[in-house]
Amino acid sequence: MSKHLILSLLLLLPSLASASYPTSGPAITDRYWDCCKPSCGWKGKASFNSPVFSCDNNNNHLTDFDAGTGCNGGNAFLCADQSPWAINDTFSYGFAGASSPGYVEDAWCGACYQLDFTSGEVKGKRMVIQVHNTGYDVHTANRFALAIPGGNTSYAAACALQYGVSNTIFGEKDVGLTTASQCDKLPKALQAPCHWRFDWFLDAQRPTANFTRVQCPAVLTNRTGTIRDDDKTFVTQSSAQSRAHAPYLLAGFLALLSGIVVI
Repeated sequence: MSKHLILSLLLLLPSLASASYPTSGPAITDRYWDCCKPSCGWKGKASFNSPVFSCDNNNNHLTDFDAGTGCNGGNAFLCADQSPWAINDTFSYGFAGASSPGYVEDAWCGACYQLDFTSGEVKGKRMVIQVHNTGYDVHTANRFALAIPGGNTSYAAACALQYGVSNTIFGEKDVGLTTASQCDKLPKALQAPCHWRFDWFLDAQRPTANFTRVQCPAVLTNRTGTIRDDDKTFVTQSSAQSRAHAPYLLAGFLALLSGIVVI
């Protein structure tokens, strides 16, 4: 085998090797909506073109990334459009807070993942989400907390401050709304994604999923304004399934190279 072919094979290896943080595996999911400025909305959280957008109390994007969070009385809140929507009966887009044991948020802020649900009412359904927030309250598993209005509420009362309504409209503390009819009492911008939980998501309770890092689609980055520096090193969602074969392909290349004698 020629040296040129060997060199070509070697050049492929970096793209097959995994990153220094998890890019696929099993995960747990849950839901949240606290109206706080997303953690990935601060400067310096990851290597990206821009932090995630926060919004004012009229859901206008803020360009001041130093603006304080509404959870501490500031004027920066979670944007209403960073919420889920369905494309068809089995596929949706959305946003989430994430965490992974042993890693910090520079590993996931702004990253996109394909979630293939493996349990509960949504087993067999799929989402592609962009991570806009971080949840450190789970330390034992890969976790994606889906951003769903009415998903839960928070003691910080940022939703009341953002929308000028009673925080009770968003449901019981750490529980959120419990019926689809309660969605109609939310601020108008949040009603449709609240209903998504009961319609597409079938009010599933903490379903498990397999996650795969994918290249972010524009329909998500247009809403957050965030693209990671490493984004284009990952495949698009439609090609994500083939990534599962990468370790075997890498092993095959290494085995091939180990048997080559250069003349």
